[in-house]
Amino acid sequence: MKKLFYILLAAGLFFGFTFCEDDEPVTDQPQTETPENGGEDDENGNNDLENPNPVEGDILVVYYSYTNNTHTIVTDLLTQVEADVVRIEPADKGLDYAANNYAIGSALIAAIRENPNDASSYPAIDPVEVELENYATVIVAAPLWWSNMAAPLQTFLFNHGSEMAGKNIGLVVSSASSGISGVEADAKRLIPDGNFLTPSLWIRSSQTSNCHAMTAEWLENMGLIE
Repeated sequence: MKKLFYILLAAGLFFGFTFCEDDEPVTDQPQTETPENGGEDDENGNNDLENPNPVEGDILVVYYSYTNNTHTIVTDLLTQVEADVVRIEPADKGLDYAANNYAIGSALIAAIRENPNDASSYPAIDPVEVELENYATVIVAAPLWWSNMAAPLQTFLFNHGSEMAGKNIGLVVSSASSGISGVEADAKRLIPDGNFLTPSLWIRSSQTSNCHAMTAEWLENMGLIE
């Protein structure tokens, strides 16, 4: 009888661990980077570090979204903080970025990597009218494309990053599971004189539909809400 008990216990543990495993989530773009921690943990293993300098002033949210993962995150974020919002759209309409294993997106990223200082390397986007001088904080919400920031959003920051000098910059990144260091590097390259709030908010695709608590905690830690 005791032997039967241990067999049943072992079987229960096995199936319990099996059903807790998630499938690889749908992503804004294919991933090529090894997953990594999006922020620093404290001595107790918590990832809820507070920004020592809470920010004040008007807020602008700038984002791009192809699969609408990032759009869902921004929509939730705007229920919690008062901000203006700009959605970046490619000038070339109707492109199927998902075709041929995201060949178009991969080519766009490759062009930027080859000549990051050349305006012609960046894809055209719809004109954006925004007076950045009116904002103290800019939240940039970006999907990860091939370990980098989505190309259309890079175009906006290439054109306007210099206007964000001295502003508080918050970065929100959506990816399937890959680490976000490449997106952070792109943001800092394109906004070289921004005051980046840390840590960035990293939301995996599997967390998108339940992102409210994550965005709330991040906004509070950054001093953007009380």
